[in-house]
Amino acid sequence: MKKYCCQGVIIAATLLCLMRTGFAAQGGLPPLPPGWVPPAGCPTLGPSGPAYVLPTQVDAVAMLPPPPAADSAQQRSDIEAVLQAQRNAKLVGTTARAVADAEGTCTRFSDVLGEELKSPAAEAALRFLSGAAGNAAAVANAPKTYWKRPRPYMASSAVERMADVMPGALPVDPKCLPPEPPPRDEAEAARRQAEKDRLQRERDYTSYPSGHATFGTICAILLADVVPEKRAELFARARQYGESRMIVGAHFPSDVEAGRVAGTVGAALLMQNPVFQRQWAERRLELRAALKLPAKPPALEPEPDFFKRPANSDGAQRGQDRRGGGPNAAP
Repeated sequence: MKKYCCQGVIIAATLLCLMRTGFAAQGGLPPLPPGWVPPAGCPTLGPSGPAYVLPTQVDAVAMLPPPPAADSAQQRSDIEAVLQAQRNAKLVGTTARAVADAEGTCTRFSDVLGEELKSPAAEAALRFLSGAAGNAAAVANAPKTYWKRPRPYMASSAVERMADVMPGALPVDPKCLPPEPPPRDEAEAARRQAEKDRLQRERDYTSYPSGHATFGTICAILLADVVPEKRAELFARARQYGESRMIVGAHFPSDVEAGRVAGTVGAALLMQNPVFQRQWAERRLELRAALKLPAKPPALEPEPDFFKRPANSDGAQRGQDRRGGGPNAAP
């Protein structure tokens, strides 16, 4: 059975944190090998990864509205929206893309920026970008654990479970964890399995907000800073990336919308960090070069002002009317 990377920032962070701390000493998961770094596309949270943003910098529980109550009309509407998203995806053929979007990596935006985003020249910068986005996405962790909202498939048996929320799927791709030495005995093997089972159970109650929508929003904001020429397309792809979580049955639309808010806040905190700013300036240049773009982005300006359109256009005439001019104006 295929496994998926980065089911949620909170699950990956918990696994890695446990492997660094007391659980290993109790005979559970083994400690991280010295110098080990997760491969590209994996979460890079915690002490061994970038720490530009601390979840305590913002009270995300207070910042976001509560999720819909279990017996509310909005909850019923949320469930129906998930079911409709799954039906629509099958009709138009976007289910496979939604499953692939379960990967927690900014590489998923290559369909906007081109295959060069996956090139060796972009690898280091992209790893940095995905790691920083994963770090900032941790702002979604507190409301996840506070609200403990059941995921759509827990609320309705009609919701199909796909990708990283399939029955039996691991919360984190095994490649994102260091190799495990064989358990010393049956008791240690049982403890390891019990901990993994616990994390899978917790996954079922961390629906609000969507960690993927949070992460994808941050990816889009950072990539739009690199390639402002594609700003509109990148934000549209981020919206699509969040909606993929409905298609695979992992999140409700209200989870996704809250994730977009959390992602915007996380990106703002990230880009205010002076250490990140210095490092990001270098990575931006690397990414633009890898994407075969000029080092200096173009100076983009808004579309021409509505009122500056040619006088013979319908829009200009309506604009004159709104300002008090035109044939319907008072003398």
